[in-house]
Amino acid sequence: MILNSCVSRTIKTQMKDEGNTMKSRTRVIITISIIWLLLTVPACRKDACPTTEQTVEQPIGRTLLEFDIHQDMNLILLTTFAEPPQFAIWLEDPVTGQLKTIFVTYRSATGDMVGKAECPACLPRWFEVYEQETGKPGYPTQDDPAPVAVTVPTPQDEHFKITYEIKMGSQWICWLEMSLAGDFNEKYQEYDPDAKTIDWDFTGQPSLIYRAEITAIPGKQFVPELYGKAVLNSPDGQTVQPITDDITTAKDVFKPIKINIIQSEPTPTK
Repeated sequence: MILNSCVSRTIKTQMKDEGNTMKSRTRVIITISIIWLLLTVPACRKDACPTTEQTVEQPIGRTLLEFDIHQDMNLILLTTFAEPPQFAIWLEDPVTGQLKTIFVTYRSATGDMVGKAECPACLPRWFEVYEQETGKPGYPTQDDPAPVAVTVPTPQDEHFKITYEIKMGSQWICWLEMSLAGDFNEKYQEYDPDAKTIDWDFTGQPSLIYRAEITAIPGKQFVPELYGKAVLNSPDGQTVQPITDDITTAKDVFKPIKINIIQSEPTPTK
């Protein structure tokens, strides 16, 4: 009985030792497996591993202010020079009153006028805006032109578009001044027999000013209204004057202008 008891304890001790050995081997195998996984599987970057708390930001396109303009080529061909009009576009901050030119045709931006260095009656209001915006007295000249970024060759096509990037949701007053040289009529003549004066600048009818208040919401469309005419050296000192009946064909040079707020396609991410 005593022998059997000793044998039984010996067997139990061996089984216990073997069990402990198996557990140790299992732990070793698990540890080796974990180390192998850490060495062979690339680490997941924090910014690349999606989680329930992470939101993937989608790229957003640019918000653009688009001027859609048609010009009447028949009226243009009837003028003295048969050349498309000079015009400028600028934005006004409705809160601060700050002005920013976004487009101006080449001749007005450089002073490269036919037969003369400058033409004050071309775009009288924009020339005032330019002075206020830049702090430079006088007009742009060939030696000191307006910035290249806003200077564009005079559009020759009947239909063209001008775009400018703005901040989504921003509010602006859009201004456009247009002048078609040599568009004389009964009131604005090349030679005025009553006053015995000659229009040496070939201005014809005064430049016209259009205005629109906009909010930069994609999908919105605005139609600028004819706001006034720009008169150089007016009796009351105000360049911008109300439209009068003596303005005729000039009102139809630009067919209804449309200002569209568009969203460009987002730039693909690499």
